Formats: sequence, C-alpha cells, structure tokens
Amino acid sequence: MPWWSWVLIWTGLVVLLLAVLVLGAIWLYRKAMAASAEFDRLEQVQAEFASLAEQRVTPYQPRKIALLRDLDDVQRERDARAERRDERRELRREAKLARAHALTHADPHQYAFVAELHPKKG
Repeated sequence: MPWWSWVLIWTGLVVLLLAVLVLGAIWLYRKAMAASAEFDRLEQVQAEFASLAEQRVTPYQPRKIALLRDLDDVQRERDARAERRDERRELRREAKLARAHALTHADPHQYAFVAELHPKKG
C-alpha cells in the first residue's frame, strides 16, 4: 500500500471519531437539557408541597422539661398519649382480625363445582 493510503485511512478514522464524539455530545446535551427541565418542574412541585405543608402543619412548640412542670399536666399528657397508642393498636388488631376472618370463612358454595365433579361413592 502506498504511504498516502495510510494518511487517508487515519484521516478517515479521526473524522469518524470526531463525528461520534460530536453526536455523543449532542445526545448528552439534549439529555442534560431535558433533565434540567425536569429538575425545574420538580423544584416547582417541591415548592408547592412545602407551602402546603407549612399551611397544614403547626410549627413545633418545644415544651418544658417534665421535671419542671406540674405532675398532673404530665400525667394527663402521658395518659392521652397512651390512650391514642392503645386506640391505634386496637384498630390494627381489628383490621388483622377482619382480614383473618375473610380468609378463614370462605363461602362453601363457591367450591360446589368440585363436589359435582367428584361425587361421593357409596
């Protein structure tokens, strides 16, 4: 092969490499622009959620240490908290029982076709 064919081959390879790099850069730029638009949209949604949260949630009010407060107030708060916890536990227990009842008490007529397919002998 003459020497100029090697120059043509390497020139073609370099041009091909540059074309692939340019196409990859364009593809990456488009992806970055799409991601930027999505990040802007996400920022707007997050700002809306933050404003809704600020409207609906009362700010945290730090309480005094229980040792420094009146014993009756502390006991009332503790009893109220325990009562709410017990109510939540009871609701979960009732939901579990309802699911178990639905699983264990199936309608026997639902499977009547099985008895018809295999009649008892005797």
